[in-house]
Amino acid sequence: MSRPLEPRGAGLPAGTGTPLLLVAVLWGGVGLGGLVWLAGGAASWLSGHGWQVPPFDTASARRFLTGGPAALWPQVPGWLVWTLTGASLALVTTGVALLAARRGARTGTGLAGPAQVRHLLPRAVAERARGLRPSLPCTGEVAAEETGLALGRLGERGPVLRASWEDVLLAVMAPRAGKTTSLAVPSVLAAPGAVVATSNKADLWAATAALRGTDTGERVWVFDPQAITGTQQDWWWNPLAGVSTVEEATRLAGHFLQEVRGDKSGKDFWTSAAHDLLAGLLLAAACSGRDLRDVYEWLNDPVIPTPAVLLAQAGFPASAASLRGRQNGAPETRDGVYETARTAAQCLRDDVILAWVTPPGDPLDELDTASFAGSRQTLYLLSKDGAGAAAPLVAALTDRVVRNGVRAAERRGGRLDPPMVVVLDEAANVCRIADLPDLYSHLGSRGVVPITVLQSYRQGVRVWGEAGMDTLWSAATIKLLGAGLDDAKLVEDVSRLIGEHDVTVRSYSDGDKRRTTSTALRRQRILPPDELRALPRGTALLLATGTRAALVRLLPYYRGARSGEITAAAAAAIRQVQRVRGQAEGVTAR
Repeated sequence: MSRPLEPRGAGLPAGTGTPLLLVAVLWGGVGLGGLVWLAGGAASWLSGHGWQVPPFDTASARRFLTGGPAALWPQVPGWLVWTLTGASLALVTTGVALLAARRGARTGTGLAGPAQVRHLLPRAVAERARGLRPSLPCTGEVAAEETGLALGRLGERGPVLRASWEDVLLAVMAPRAGKTTSLAVPSVLAAPGAVVATSNKADLWAATAALRGTDTGERVWVFDPQAITGTQQDWWWNPLAGVSTVEEATRLAGHFLQEVRGDKSGKDFWTSAAHDLLAGLLLAAACSGRDLRDVYEWLNDPVIPTPAVLLAQAGFPASAASLRGRQNGAPETRDGVYETARTAAQCLRDDVILAWVTPPGDPLDELDTASFAGSRQTLYLLSKDGAGAAAPLVAALTDRVVRNGVRAAERRGGRLDPPMVVVLDEAANVCRIADLPDLYSHLGSRGVVPITVLQSYRQGVRVWGEAGMDTLWSAATIKLLGAGLDDAKLVEDVSRLIGEHDVTVRSYSDGDKRRTTSTALRRQRILPPDELRALPRGTALLLATGTRAALVRLLPYYRGARSGEITAAAAAAIRQVQRVRGQAEGVTAR
């Protein structure tokens, strides 16, 4: 009869426990005696009698056991000997515990210890930052925030790990897992250069907007056409500015079509045809000085010849011919294409939203996306979820700023210094940039650091499809997986990626008046799927390119040095939102 016992990880083979315990007790006693012997000599020296120690032998041990410290050092106070002995024992015990904890972080769990994530440790990140940012001093201390974004603390009391300024990040965290408090808020406040932050709630803006303005001394822009924060409009942005080619118009149209495309193939007839139609109308408006109001009017009149005429006059005969062909096609097909385009661009029927992206009646500042990347300004982009929301315009503005940042980096020799941080909180809901997975492959090399935050892997699949989400996952050099992962396929795949390690298994069999014990090594998952799913709140699994997986403790802002400032700023901002909403409700009631 044979029964396997529990795996022992870093345990010992069966049958060796008792002898080793006896050896440990024996040598532990010898070590303790050595500490007392050294403490007595030190006490003698401190009390002014010089370094006097008896022979370290059994006779001295018997004298000490019968008479205490006075038997070996009669001229020295006994309390001093015991005090120094206790201090020495505490020092040795602490050192052993630290070594054991450091070893356990690597061999006991199979996850990465400091040696395996060396390139994410403060010293390595600082050296890397000096190579990426010529503006940093070549010698001396550099503020941690200037070297990279904090990811979390390795273990309970380990060092803080940081991403470099050429990393691109992806975070998959369920609601209430700390993605805003531990990732978005700290990243916005610590960013040394320009910041773009998207969200569908006011919490990120409330916690950081006022402090960013104070810290940088530069303007904070809030794009909030649906009054999530209650911020009054004091600027506008023209999406048609810079749209001078078919490529630019097609890209802008794609942000609207993402609202109806979802995870469907880009070759779907209706969405592809609507994409082509909307691109032609946008180009016609841009090249003739019109605005998005004209585009929506044209969408509601499938036979109006004006946009085709404008395209021909502006030197786009092929686009004009394509638009005429679409208008002269079968009425059923034409109307279906126009209806799909209208559905995609339905946010343009909202005059409040249009006021933010069309020339205003009163003089307002216009956002210059070309110069934004070279500043320390901050841009918050907010939209609600659902049909008719401003999400396409949030995606379009984010995309425009990012691509202008890439162009600015190319003009500066390849990289932005300081880098621009782009925090895409609720990316799958309010910032559906169709080719974001492809952008990830080169943004890090330009000094544009994106942080895409998703609530689940499947949420990303819904926006970019299986292939697109796989590309985004593979391109992200830093991945953070927080608590609440309920996707069975994801946790299984990640568990396999983390790998296996050897564990010792003991078994025994009972025979006639005799028991046989044997041991064997078995391969076992380092982090099984059920344990990965049960990650505690406040922790995350860190997957960095070229390293073993590491478990980190997240660093929420309310436990940091600026917790009081941030909490006060957030409370003040929320009170302002409540006042604005209260006033608006009062006006509506009257």
